[in-house]
Amino acid sequence: MVRGSIHKLETYLLLSGRIGLGEQKEIEIIVDILQEESKMIISLIKKREN
Repeated sequence: MVRGSIHKLETYLLLSGRIGLGEQKEIEIIVDILQEESKMIISLIKKREN
């Protein structure tokens, strides 16, 4: 569920960049941060499952 929300937000950010609602460089920075957060969440989920 959380990962889906992160991917949805990432999609919205990329689309907003394509239509000019934000600066591409700033959007890329945010997407990079989201990807790192996603990795941390996946790691946390795996630890909780074990």
